[in-house]
Parts: sequence; structure tokens; C-alpha cells
Amino acid sequence: MTVPKNPRESSRALPLLCGGLALSMPSFIPKTFCAALVLLAASLGALPAQNAAPASTDTAGLPSKFSYHLVKLDKGQLKPFATSSLNDVKYFAFYYSASWCPPCRAFTPKLVEFYNEFKPQHPNFELIFVSHDNSADDTFGYMTGDSMPWPAARYEDIEGSNANQYCGSGIPDLVLVGNDGKVLSNSFVGSTYVGPYKVLEDIKRLVH
Repeated sequence: MTVPKNPRESSRALPLLCGGLALSMPSFIPKTFCAALVLLAASLGALPAQNAAPASTDTAGLPSKFSYHLVKLDKGQLKPFATSSLNDVKYFAFYYSASWCPPCRAFTPKLVEFYNEFKPQHPNFELIFVSHDNSADDTFGYMTGDSMPWPAARYEDIEGSNANQYCGSGIPDLVLVGNDGKVLSNSFVGSTYVGPYKVLEDIKRLVH
């Protein structure tokens, strides 16, 4: 179960609450903790609890799974991102993050800096942002505010494209995946959170 990604205004308070509580959490926001609040809210009739879509085991043709589901910032606007440009990509990093998550907000600028230096020298690498914000507007504000240079799963298509397939139990979560769908590095080792910086080091080591 994950924090519901629902654009309805009435549901926006929950991620903000989780984000506020996260100020006392040193490294990441556990989604199971937020999910407990979801269930509590649902029992009070304030917010319907939702289950995450089951992860697909079909990993063939990873880029094709995102056909028509990706967008990218272009002059301050979100525009469709052509998945044909991913045909030569051998390594994909999926970044699960949200604007209401303080550890995410601390890490994202560092990831932007890394990407801007690393990507031009490694055309066989791409990063895809998957928002765990609570609305498309919040996602857009997060992307523009941090000048995210990478493509992102279209907010409305996140569940349909199964973009959360590799997401662990908390955010920020950075996952490196081969073009065959095999996970090469993860912010989680089993149930232990090791963080996204470990994945950055693995990207430097594995992507040639």
C-alpha cells in the first residue's frame, strides 16, 4: 500500500502531514507509516484507502512500456517526451520522490547536478522521475522549482504505466535498472534503507 496519488483537493493534507512528520526522520519517509494514516483517514470517511497496482513481471521492452506516458520540461512547460530517444539507452534510473518529503527536497538538487554532468557523457543512460506527490500541479511545481532536466512519467499515467514497479517502501528511492528490467542497484537492500547516494556511486561504476 502506498500513499494515494489522488488529484482531489481533499486528499492533499495527508502527504503534507507525512512530510511534516518526516522532519524528524533522518533519511527517508516510510510509505507504510503514511499508509497507516491513510487507513485511519479512510475509517473516518475522510480519504479512501488505495492499494498499489501489482508490479508487472513482464520486463521485455522497457522503453516501450512508457510510450506516450513520458513528459519533459521545455521552456517552463511539460511537453511529450519521445520514447524513441530511449532506444539506445541501456541503463535506466527511476527516481521516486515528492515535494512534501524533506529528505527528497534535500537530495533532488544534488541529483540534478549529477545528471547535468553525467548524462551528456553517457547517452546510454537515462533517468525517469516518478512523482509521489498528490496532484499534477504539485508535481509540476516540484519539477519546475528544482529545474528537473530529465523525463518524467506523466502524472495521470503513473499507475497505468506501472511506473511504480521498482519503488521500495519509502522515498527518496533511486533504482538503477538495465534495459532488460533487471535491478542493478537500489536504495533498499532487502528491507534495509541504504539511500540514493549508494545508487549514484553504483551508476558511476556500472554505466560506461
